Amino acid sequence: MYKLLQIADHNVVAEHTLEEGVFGIGRNPGNTLQPDDESVSANHARITLTASAYLDDALEVYIEDLGSTNGTFINGKPVKRQLLKHGDRLTLGTLGFKFIDTQVLAMGGTRILLQE
Repeated sequence: MYKLLQIADHNVVAEHTLEEGVFGIGRNPGNTLQPDDESVSANHARITLTASAYLDDALEVYIEDLGSTNGTFINGKPVKRQLLKHGDRLTLGTLGFKFIDTQVLAMGGTRILLQE
């Protein structure tokens, strides 16, 4: 299972479960996550979960910026489209998120650090 934790002031303020398919982020109706934040574009970004071509029962999770005004950043670097990895820090406008792969945690992977 994959999760997107919304982080504010080093605290988790919301948790979003990501399932196979598309998870849209933006202020417009029709997006899965519709933050009431002017720094987020109407259709800011899209997270897509698709079956892995390499591993059975695994998903590949990509984030894609949809031409947003303030950009989409992973670990402080701007991206257009990128594969997400457990622990990645996402910034959309002024909003902060942490991508979590619960399978990595179950196998003894990296703890969830909200600040680095």
